[in-house]
Amino acid sequence: MNVHNVLKLLHLIAVVVFLGDIVVTAVWRLLADRTREPRVIAYALRLVQFTDKYLLVPSVFALALTGMLRAHLQGIPLWTNPALAAGQVCFMLCGVVWSQTLRPIQARQLAMAEAFPATGASFDEYLLLTRKWFRWGILAMALAFGSMALMVLR
Repeated sequence: MNVHNVLKLLHLIAVVVFLGDIVVTAVWRLLADRTREPRVIAYALRLVQFTDKYLLVPSVFALALTGMLRAHLQGIPLWTNPALAAGQVCFMLCGVVWSQTLRPIQARQLAMAEAFPATGASFDEYLLLTRKWFRWGILAMALAFGSMALMVLR
């Protein structure tokens, strides 16, 4: 097995982990919120934070590193090929949506879910944030899958 094949394998594993984490996070959130149980919701949100830290973030670094190395080794210009450039922009925008919108909402919702039993706070504010999270989450998912499509179908 040569370096190119190892990088390709690592890149594909990172793609699966990255996209899988995004989809599973949405499913966990949806199913947990449907229970309306603060303990279940808090647990699901802690799992989301855990998988973001140990699966999503490492997969982002692996994707960027292996993608750039593969392109360099093959002499493929990443920014002059329109499909590859657009794919990279989609990938970066997905990261911006995640770090600037989704992640802060998740943290706020976790604090709310953990405080529900003690404060008796309204679930309505939590659900408003959930709707906002899903709207932005759909955008992040579209950017992630769009990035993959652009990279593969170029």
